[in-house]
Amino acid sequence: MASLTLAFSFGAGWFVNGWRADVKIAKLELAQASAELQKTQQAVVDMVGFQKGFNDALANFQRTQQSNAQAQHDLGRLLLDLRSTTAGLRGDFSGLPTRIARANRAALTEYASTCTAVFEAMATGGQRLAEAGGELARKAESHAADAGLIQEAWPPNPDN
Repeated sequence: MASLTLAFSFGAGWFVNGWRADVKIAKLELAQASAELQKTQQAVVDMVGFQKGFNDALANFQRTQQSNAQAQHDLGRLLLDLRSTTAGLRGDFSGLPTRIARANRAALTEYASTCTAVFEAMATGGQRLAEAGGELARKAESHAADAGLIQEAWPPNPDN
């Protein structure tokens, strides 16, 4: 009977130690799974931040593209106006030396006044053209900087 009690005690101890080992293994597995879950959650948070940065950069790029297109349209319209004004002036000036030679004092005064007004208008148009060109250049530089930022933000392609 003592050997039966001893065998029973040994078996019960064996089972209890087995259960303890199972609990210990389960705790280790839980800790490992929790660590992996935490790393995965951090990766998701990092990816969300990257995606937001990328979306912001893309939206900024699109706004810049629209702004550049509008500036280019405005500059084209200004150049077209300047071209038609220049063509009109060419016709006005073609016979000017002959008209000045035949003109009286009052007509010469009027010509001088008109020429001054025309040159002032040309200077104003040239200034507007220079400002529009400068603005277009600034926007192009901004666009190039934005494109560079987007390129730098994009993950490198290991195949290149």
